[in-house]
Amino acid sequence: MEHQLQRSIPFQQLLKHNDLGFVENPLRRIPEDRLHVDIESFHEESDLAKVVDVQTLIRGARLARDEEGFIAEETAQKSLTEVEREALQEGKPTSIWGESREIKIILLTCCVASVAQGWAQGAIVGANREWPREFNFELPNRDVWLFSATNAIAYFAASSVGAFLCDPFTEIFVGRRGAIFAAALFTFTASIGEAFTRSWQALFACRFLLGIGMGAKSSVVPVSFIPALALLLLVFVGSESPRWLIKKQRYREAYSVLLRLHENPLLAARDLVFIWAQLQVETTLFMRTNIDVIDLENRIPYLDPKVYLREIGLSGYARRITQLFTIPRARRATLASFIVMMAQQMTGINVFAFLASTLFEYDQNRLIPNGGSLWLYFGFGIANF
Repeated sequence: MEHQLQRSIPFQQLLKHNDLGFVENPLRRIPEDRLHVDIESFHEESDLAKVVDVQTLIRGARLARDEEGFIAEETAQKSLTEVEREALQEGKPTSIWGESREIKIILLTCCVASVAQGWAQGAIVGANREWPREFNFELPNRDVWLFSATNAIAYFAASSVGAFLCDPFTEIFVGRRGAIFAAALFTFTASIGEAFTRSWQALFACRFLLGIGMGAKSSVVPVSFIPALALLLLVFVGSESPRWLIKKQRYREAYSVLLRLHENPLLAARDLVFIWAQLQVETTLFMRTNIDVIDLENRIPYLDPKVYLREIGLSGYARRITQLFTIPRARRATLASFIVMMAQQMTGINVFAFLASTLFEYDQNRLIPNGGSLWLYFGFGIANF
């Protein structure tokens, strides 16, 4: 009932009237005969014949449109092969060992990268006990502001500079894989530089550069010193994001990546069509021209390639930031995120996470023995792990 209600609402109205948060499948609105025509046009105009035949692409589109109906119809016609049936079942694995090699590489890359926050904080917290003495700081009195600034600059640079470079890095210039490599290389060299600094100014500069590298592609995977070294190698083994390739109209490359991910032509065709349709609809909805998009209820809006690339270029970071506040559902989610993050900061937990080794160093009562703060931080890390 709810799904039928959503289908009765034009696409462009779903942006402001989607209180239940449905993720719309644009293919469900298209009659099957119309779907065949759209996919045939897409196959021909995108020069996909070199990597996939049109019938496989049509079957993939039907699968993306209605999986249960597709399986029932194909089973009745005895056209669903045993290999395809097994692939559909294996497409919903219950463990990591059931995934394809390509997905395992992606998961490994994400796991290596996900330790970045801990590595960055650990490197900063551990070094805090020695570098102030090395650079003749007088703590906790005269040089406390310089000490605090040198600790905070990596996070400040990540949020105020690096985060704003994330979108152009991943969306415009080098793609997801290129952004991972560039940020890994950037943070790795900055971390090496930290070890050889001879003044607090040099350490400050290295941490500033480290923060830029961490924030520049924070929406993909954050990286730091040793994880960055591993990512420099893993990035050559993994594949580029299929969605990014489709967004750039590199459909043959996208299909090849999806084929490696799923190890089955039907599933690769399904995801290719589904991602393509989603991007076409999204781009049309957010076009700045006054186009009547109510017709989206019965067709996939196949935009002219030049118009498509122009509109993709216009839907930049600033525009997406604006949509966080202009679309009601996104605005509520943004507000909730702000509240949660502010609540986390106000608990004071980050003071301990970032300054554990010095938090008790200057305690007049000496409740923690010399060097004990590092063990306390170690226990804090184990508890978080």
